[in-house]
Amino acid sequence: MSAGRAPSDLKSEERLIPVIRARLAERLVREGFRPKEAAAALNVTQSAVNQYLKRKRGGNTAALTSIDRLIDPLAEKLVKRLRSGLGGIETTELVETARQVMVMNKGRTIVQERPKRPERDEALRVLRERLKLELTAAEKYLELSNQTADDYSKMLLRMIAADSIRHGDVVSQVMSWLEAGRESDVEMPGKAILESLIALEDSAHEASLTESIHIGHPVAQLLFQWIDADEEKHEKIVSKMLKLEVDKDLRRRRSATR
Repeated sequence: MSAGRAPSDLKSEERLIPVIRARLAERLVREGFRPKEAAAALNVTQSAVNQYLKRKRGGNTAALTSIDRLIDPLAEKLVKRLRSGLGGIETTELVETARQVMVMNKGRTIVQERPKRPERDEALRVLRERLKLELTAAEKYLELSNQTADDYSKMLLRMIAADSIRHGDVVSQVMSWLEAGRESDVEMPGKAILESLIALEDSAHEASLTESIHIGHPVAQLLFQWIDADEEKHEKIVSKMLKLEVDKDLRRRRSATR
């Protein structure tokens, strides 16, 4: 991506990845890594890293909300990983960070827009206010995490920020559906797949980290509680999805026998 590309063109995770790699390359060089080492860590050529450093590629970030705060956690993780000899960045990590940047920017745009369907103003107003709250919370938790020296506390604050970003993503997507007036049938992955997912969640739930791992740091214990609570939540949600699928299949069968 050239430095002259307009921020409005950044509409997908793929187009944001060079921007994120550019910021990571700059951070690695500031931390004392050579361009060759940065290239290996980012899975790009050394020529690409040189372009990142000269802002000839992935340099147009002026209009991207909170991009530094969102990239900082990934940069810190990468630096520690490299110094421990654990390898470079994973594509999934780049995509997740790109997604967060997109959600924050899309959310800010939606909050400032006027509703397109006056008859649904109240629902959209409530959702818009919730979106604003989620984005503000994410910004605050990211800010606090960057001011925190303790690694466990920093991770916990960033996890809360990531949750707020995900909540904002859900709310903004529902707003888009409402404004478009779209209604659709419920589509599920299928009974067999959902049952296999429940089996996985059951296994994870049985292996409770809170009960099996005892560590002296109190915030580390909170992180384990977070994971266990998430596993329990996943199991409940997937079970409800399975019930929807079973009910849908039952209605289909009843309709076929009429």
